[in-house]
Amino acid sequence: MARIRVLAPHVANQIAAGEVVERPASVVKELVENALDAGAQHITIEIENGGTDLIRVSDDGQGIPQEDCRTAFLRHATSKIAAADDLTHITTLGFRGEALASIASVSEVTLRTRTAGEEQGTLLRVAHGEVLEETPCACVQGTTLEVRGLFANVPARLKFLKSIRTETGYVSDYVSRMIMAVPSVSFHLLNNGRTVYQSYGDGQLKNALLCVYGASVLPNLREVAFDDGYLSIAGFAGTEALARPNRLQQSFFLNGRYIRSYALSAALQRAYDTRLMTGRFPFAVLALRIAGGEVDVNVHPTKLEVRFVDEQRVARSVTAACHRALLDAPAAGAAEAEEEPERPAPRPVLPPLPELRAPQAPAARPIREAAPYSPAPRSFSFRLPQQPDAPQARPMQAQEPQTVSAPPDAPPRAEQLRLADAPYRVIGVAFLAYWIVQQGEALFLIDQHAAHERRLYEQLMRRTVQPVAQPLLSPLPVVMSPLELQTLEQNREALETLGFSFDFGADGVLLLTGVPQVLGEPLTERFLHDALEQLAACGRTSAAELRRERIIQSACKHAIKAGEPVTEAEISALLDDYAREGIPLTCPHGRPVMIRLTKREIEKLFKRVL
Repeated sequence: MARIRVLAPHVANQIAAGEVVERPASVVKELVENALDAGAQHITIEIENGGTDLIRVSDDGQGIPQEDCRTAFLRHATSKIAAADDLTHITTLGFRGEALASIASVSEVTLRTRTAGEEQGTLLRVAHGEVLEETPCACVQGTTLEVRGLFANVPARLKFLKSIRTETGYVSDYVSRMIMAVPSVSFHLLNNGRTVYQSYGDGQLKNALLCVYGASVLPNLREVAFDDGYLSIAGFAGTEALARPNRLQQSFFLNGRYIRSYALSAALQRAYDTRLMTGRFPFAVLALRIAGGEVDVNVHPTKLEVRFVDEQRVARSVTAACHRALLDAPAAGAAEAEEEPERPAPRPVLPPLPELRAPQAPAARPIREAAPYSPAPRSFSFRLPQQPDAPQARPMQAQEPQTVSAPPDAPPRAEQLRLADAPYRVIGVAFLAYWIVQQGEALFLIDQHAAHERRLYEQLMRRTVQPVAQPLLSPLPVVMSPLELQTLEQNREALETLGFSFDFGADGVLLLTGVPQVLGEPLTERFLHDALEQLAACGRTSAAELRRERIIQSACKHAIKAGEPVTEAEISALLDDYAREGIPLTCPHGRPVMIRLTKREIEKLFKRVL
């Protein structure tokens, strides 16, 4: 039977390092947090080969007194707290006293530090938990920590690291979050000697966002300001134009600490209500302030997860604050619509594809020739009156109490159509959005946008087998983040198969030389950013998956919208397509195309049957 024994200190430190030091970005996180706790105003982070060869963090903070340098590398040695009660009102980012001991157990660490009251600094070298050297040195006030050969003595950990580009991306992502978390501190990140980020440190969050995301995001930001005495929230929420296919561009900071919280992300999503489509997530940078006793930050050694005493109240406040900020933000595309009061040659709502038109009804008027829609509520008759002398099918709209009838020269199927060999009849349209169709003893409400969107999607998926690439007359420069660049390089083959062609410029600039087309429209720079974000979140994927996502977007964009009138002939043609081709009864986003109500269900609603 194995005896119970106390582990050696270096073994215990290596085990602890498994929780604290997961990858190079974890080391950067711990050292940057120590620098911030020391009151630094300028922090420089240098990495080489993704941080596996070198991580150097320099700051102009208070420094470490000479007599405390060795103590700083002991487990559970900290200047942040002295008793358990201190955890209830902790104001520093670090407090566990594990970081330096854990880092030094799996690497070689060199410390150079000096306080304001010391004439000379201290140099301390620690390798794999053992102190190798301690001597005086010349240095400015502050602290510099060099970490070399990370995981060199733990090969099993080293082989589980990702590629150099991926690890560099993790470091860049963390530093970008801290630039936004503490805009009053200047951060400078260098990768292999080249600047990745350099923030102003002027305390302006907008300038921090400018450094991280560029100037293009600023017009689409809405300021968030909330304070009820219990919780304060400051920051920015993005309009629909900044929505992304994942949550990677949501940053939540609690008392200056970057955190991840599903509850806060869900609260943010609720603030957008129906503004965003399924699968799209808002952009936001929110800084929350709350009393230390109302939150527990000692949940995990990484301190990325927290627990709120009243999580529901915090979530409601986030939803309310962001919703209020968005009230003044017009819906996406509203500004463009206001700038185009006249449309001399608009496209038809249903594109002129043969499958989507009823050739037997040539007299049906083009949909866009209908009188403009008025939002004023009017009564609408759902009867199908006899109109034997009607020269043509009238567009279905809510301006006048009318219903749809077939033109006299249309075939008998115009009045009694068949769907999957069962007769049905088009009764009318409700709210210029939902078609009302009767089939036997059932009533169907059909969402015209969802129905047409699914039809277009099926057509485009059949037609778009090979993408059409469009060369650009001159290269288009696109500013990319380090994470986007490494994602692009990892998925270069898929993007080139899709139709993109590009070269790498200097300082994180991508030169687009060609873009693909879907439905005759070139895929934009924004689609490239969206694709890279999705790849970063979900891993490698195929060109077919990327093309499918774009086709979904195109189908949604070109489908008839709610509020746009259609004719009965167009309804009939579309429903015939559904019957003939067995088109699925959900839109590409998963929403139902139609709702079925039986006669018995309706009679139950009116209490005619029990």
